[in-house]
Amino acid sequence: MRPELLYQLKFISDLAEGPGGLPLFVLSDIERPENEPPRYRSRLCTWDGGLKFLTQGEAKSPKWKGGYIYFTRKVDKASQLFRLPLSGGEPEQITKAAGRGLSYEPSPDGKSVALLSRGDYQAPKPDEPKVYTNWPYKFDGRGLLPARPRGLWLFSDAEPRLLAEGPEDIEELAWLPDSSGIVYVAPGSAKEKWSWLQRAYQVDLSGNKRELFGGIGPITGLEAEPAGKGLVYLAHAHEHGGGTELSLYYRPFGGEPLRLAEGSFRNSLNSDCRYGGYFQNPRFAPDGTVHLVATQQGVARLLRVTLSGEVEAVSAPDQSVAAFAFPGADPYLLCESFTSAPRLFKGAELLYDPNPDELGVMAAPQTISWTSPQGHTVSGWALLPEGAGPHPVVLYIHGGPHTAFGSALVHEFQCYRQAGLAVLYSNPRGSTGYGQAFANLNHRWGQDDEADLMGFLDYALATLPLDASRVGVAGGSYGGFMTNWLCARFPGRFRAAVTDRSICNWTSFFGASDIGPRFTYLELGAAPWQDPEVLWQKSPLRLAHQVKTPTLVVHSEQDHRCPVDQGETWYTVLLHQGVDAEFLRVPDEGHELSRSGRPDRRVRRLEAYLDWWERHLR
Repeated sequence: MRPELLYQLKFISDLAEGPGGLPLFVLSDIERPENEPPRYRSRLCTWDGGLKFLTQGEAKSPKWKGGYIYFTRKVDKASQLFRLPLSGGEPEQITKAAGRGLSYEPSPDGKSVALLSRGDYQAPKPDEPKVYTNWPYKFDGRGLLPARPRGLWLFSDAEPRLLAEGPEDIEELAWLPDSSGIVYVAPGSAKEKWSWLQRAYQVDLSGNKRELFGGIGPITGLEAEPAGKGLVYLAHAHEHGGGTELSLYYRPFGGEPLRLAEGSFRNSLNSDCRYGGYFQNPRFAPDGTVHLVATQQGVARLLRVTLSGEVEAVSAPDQSVAAFAFPGADPYLLCESFTSAPRLFKGAELLYDPNPDELGVMAAPQTISWTSPQGHTVSGWALLPEGAGPHPVVLYIHGGPHTAFGSALVHEFQCYRQAGLAVLYSNPRGSTGYGQAFANLNHRWGQDDEADLMGFLDYALATLPLDASRVGVAGGSYGGFMTNWLCARFPGRFRAAVTDRSICNWTSFFGASDIGPRFTYLELGAAPWQDPEVLWQKSPLRLAHQVKTPTLVVHSEQDHRCPVDQGETWYTVLLHQGVDAEFLRVPDEGHELSRSGRPDRRVRRLEAYLDWWERHLR
């Protein structure tokens, strides 16, 4: 298992309902043209007793209604909508919008398509100075944002027409079952967008709109009841800051909402073996129940929820659900595990594995549970290399912090194992899947999570064949923050560190990150002009003079989530303090480099990690 195996992998994604009770999905592989960088190739497929390609050109986000299969494809760097007639023939391009960020939903009767788009907005030329009066003015993976907000457009075999537009981007939509109107989500003002507050609106096909509810927190996953009596959706009101778990609601039109369930909804497990889109939001099944994905103790399960609030897990306990769809009575699933990337299932039956030979037999980790002095359990895993040991070991910390490790393949960890390294990874407090109280760090970054990580590490070193004198630490995003923090808090404890897309200075993060103000306030309860001492107290930079650990700093130059100045600052401070430090800067990539960056850059990143561990842990 080497980094370059990535070039051989295939990724199945974008599972959706297709005609004839069959699924639609996208299969992506990696092309390596001569004299050009490697690139992803995504094609539309179905499964009818065997794999069948429906396009040879690029296709993403497929949806079927009436006599057409719709999908998106980039044309001159802008996403455009195409439709493929079921009667045969070539795909037809039906939008020509200049802007990026197209998303869409065909109407239930198949006569119209609702589009979220900026229309023919022409962005300023890249070399022109730009004036901004809003925030955020940039976003990770998208760069500098257009001045025009994303509106709701309607296409019905003519030029798309604008149906609704607000002061900020419209972010989600759902058709009413009779195709008479659309429900959508958007902030009511710029300040609401800053604070991650959203509202739900209803608009008819003449453009008459009314507000339904909202203004107290995020709203997502809208789905209209097939009988047309109400909506299901996910929402919360920031009751527990950044760690607030979502609730599933059913709201009758004109009535009060009923909370059906609360949990870590969606698959929040870390993996570097997915590419594309994965639907996990509420969806009505043919039997009238609501299905959605929730992360529970390291496994993402498909839940079946009745409108009276009865909840049942209906997927296998040893497989995580990455996506689901209902082309017929039984769901099709994309499932993953500790040893497999997403594969296509119908119920419990495996239909298609895109990587039977490339991944082969992966090593499974050993489960570890550590009970803290406070009485809570920290769950985790150890992936051990072959041989008796004692093995050098890397403590790997997930991002978020409100995500989790669990039953999902991490190619990077398998590379470490092949190189003779053990990997320890766990879900400390702040992680998802263990209840609201566990997910809520209550502004205690670097305290509760630190205690759990170090306690788990000490327990594993005492009970497994690991070499306590050769311990490394690594992580990305929040995991990078904790890597910086632990190296500063425990000088000399770690023989080596890799800090990836990290945070070291909360004050600069507040203004430079695309989510800085709201994330900082929700997670730490502070702003630079109100509680500057809190932000400094929680910044690893404050303790950088204590760091002794040789550190590889990895950061992408176009990372707008944890901007590159965080990596630049940490590297510069360590270097000037005499710490053995190196800086891997990756051009033209953002926060998602390790998961969806250009393939050769992903491989280069993994090679840099392995080289660093070889020099300092072997």
